[in-house]
Amino acid sequence: MPVETVTPDAVDIAERVRAGELRAGEPTELALQRIRKLNPAINAVIDTWPEDADAQLRDGVPLGLLAGVPMLLKDTIEFPGKRFAMGSRLRRDMLGVREDPWLTAMRAEGAVFLGKTNTPEFGLMDVTEPLAFGPTLNPWRRDLSVGGSSGGSAAAVAAGLAPIAHGSDGGGSIRFPASCCGVFGFKPTRGRTGPLLPTFDPRLPSTVVGHVLTRSVRDSALAFAIADSAHRGRPDEAKHRWVRQPIRRRLKVALISLPLHGQALANAHLQAVEQAAGLLQELGHQVQPLAWPFDAPAFHEAFFDRWAFGVHAQMQMLSQPERARFEAEVEPWTLGLARHASRLSAARMEAVVQQCLLAEARMVAFHAEWDVLLTPVAAAHPLLLGQHAPDVEFARLLDSVKHNVAFTPLQNVSGQPAMSVPLHWTGESLPIGVHLAAAHGKDETLFELAYQLEAARPWGWRRPPETNANAS
Repeated sequence: MPVETVTPDAVDIAERVRAGELRAGEPTELALQRIRKLNPAINAVIDTWPEDADAQLRDGVPLGLLAGVPMLLKDTIEFPGKRFAMGSRLRRDMLGVREDPWLTAMRAEGAVFLGKTNTPEFGLMDVTEPLAFGPTLNPWRRDLSVGGSSGGSAAAVAAGLAPIAHGSDGGGSIRFPASCCGVFGFKPTRGRTGPLLPTFDPRLPSTVVGHVLTRSVRDSALAFAIADSAHRGRPDEAKHRWVRQPIRRRLKVALISLPLHGQALANAHLQAVEQAAGLLQELGHQVQPLAWPFDAPAFHEAFFDRWAFGVHAQMQMLSQPERARFEAEVEPWTLGLARHASRLSAARMEAVVQQCLLAEARMVAFHAEWDVLLTPVAAAHPLLLGQHAPDVEFARLLDSVKHNVAFTPLQNVSGQPAMSVPLHWTGESLPIGVHLAAAHGKDETLFELAYQLEAARPWGWRRPPETNANAS
């Protein structure tokens, strides 16, 4: 198979492997060829495991829902015996010990793991430019950021290095890079695809969930069904829980285009969300502009203090020698967050907790009336490469990150599902996603809506030109 051939989506690969039209190893061979050929120009993949993939294939992959599908993993998920750096110089030599249950579920359906993708240090940035591994370049235009923190995964899928890549999302980290790279990025409801991580306050559930970045809606919906079914202890139900059809009812959609911080929104994002609102109306849905149902600027500030305090809390758990090494080796951005949070009073942190709890309660009530919330993904991105590099002066960088991350954190705090859908391209042929969210547990509604949008405004034919020479 020629290296230039664009990898089909995961569903197509698995169907052809199960039917005997492809050897189980052919998709992996193609993916590794494309990584060797194309990755040096974009630095999306930081580790590859061809020998392990070969061994997995020799042992025989299950002819399940992901039979023979090559998959890349964000370097925030643990894999036994493989580097588990989380984008940090502090952890460059650390190896994974256990296999995450999410990986076990994907492997049981026949997925073949090829390696790790790039991520900012500890997933703490809206770009992917770690000092440990260097920046990931956007396949659409290499002077632009891919977003973060699942930026390596988004760039890899956009460039066709693999049809599907793992990501995680604690404040927009799947949806941001999906928007920057023109792929589909879905954040599941908290607790549906895996266990929750502990936090510094028992009243606050974890904001972080794991899922994938894909070209097609059906690939994402399939991965969700596999993870959701496995987490329920019923892995055999995945094929029945897999959402495959578009929405067949009229939805009530609330449009909010004002960033949480109440400041300016980039024209490209405004155009994207307005066009999406028009498309939804053409499809028969009701769309109405609304305001945030809570004090949005206060919540926005609270989220960033909560985010920083998580770094500080982890640092406080270290021994004195470990803390000294942490301070010496982590990036200026990470250390700046920890120091920022160390100055927050107990009263301020209680206010942060209350703001988060209030926002979650208000969104539960909001979605009792409105099926879907439509917003932009960000206020300013895609950013120029280096604009949010981790060694930019901390106070200036914090202000800029706060301005950019202006919509997505809400669903991490509320636990509700949300997605970035690649519906808009600028006049410069650069992708910009639009953001849609639903009530807690209504992941299936979002997938059904995504299928409808994908059919009405297809995006799968779009490819970054330099990664698709002579594609069939």
